[in-house]
Parts: sequence; C-alpha cells; structure tokens
Amino acid sequence: FFSLYSPRTMADNDDRIVMFDEDCQLRIYDPEKFSEAVDLQRCATQFNEKLQQFKDMIQNHMSVVQAQGRKIENEKLRAIGMRNKVEGEAEARKRKARDLQQAIKEKQIELDRYIAEYNSILKLEGEQKQLIDKLSYTSST
Repeated sequence: FFSLYSPRTMADNDDRIVMFDEDCQLRIYDPEKFSEAVDLQRCATQFNEKLQQFKDMIQNHMSVVQAQGRKIENEKLRAIGMRNKVEGEAEARKRKARDLQQAIKEKQIELDRYIAEYNSILKLEGEQKQLIDKLSYTSST
C-alpha cells in the first residue's frame, strides 16, 4: 500500500489517510477500518430488513387481533340483543297472562250475572206459572 497522509489528518488524528489499495484505487480510510465499516453497514442493512419483517409480522398479527376483536364485539352486541329480546319476551308473556286472567275474571263476572239473571227469570217464570195456575183454578171453579 502506498499511503499519503494529509496534513489535516495528522493534525486532527481522525484515522483518515489517503492511500491506494491493491486494485490501485484511491482510498481515504484504512482498509481494515473500511472493511469493518462495510461489514457494519451490511449488518445494519440486514438488521433493518429483519426489523421491517418483524414490523410487518406485528402489523399482520395486529390486524388479525383487531378483526377478531370486531367479531367479538359484534357477537357481544348480538348476545345482548338476544338477551334483551328474551327478557322482553318473558315480560310480554307475563303481561299477556295478566291480561288473560283479567279477561277470565271479567267473563266470570259476566257469567255469574247471566246465571243470576237466568235464575231470577226461572223463579219469575215459576211464580207466573203458579199465578196462572191459581187464576185458572179459581176461574174454573
């Protein structure tokens, strides 16, 4: 290697030198340090690629988890709606049973009134028959 030290490099002591490598190309850094820098750059690139893959994988998992969360929320809402419907149906049945019981009571009262009226009419009919029989007996004698 042919090396030329720049005056600035010597004064600053930052390990930069001007040199020619084995392919006769002009280099500013020491070949070992340049090789380490290239390796470091390659490792950093690989790390960034793996990091991006990891990020993509996490995003995919998050989208799946979010989709499952939406499905769970929809099922929760559906279950709540069904529970409310069932509770409402039970209330509707109780209301219907009360209404039917009330209707039965009203019909029973009406029936009792009709029975009392019928008995009263039968009694009146019996009295009228007796009166007719009595009047018929007295008029024939």
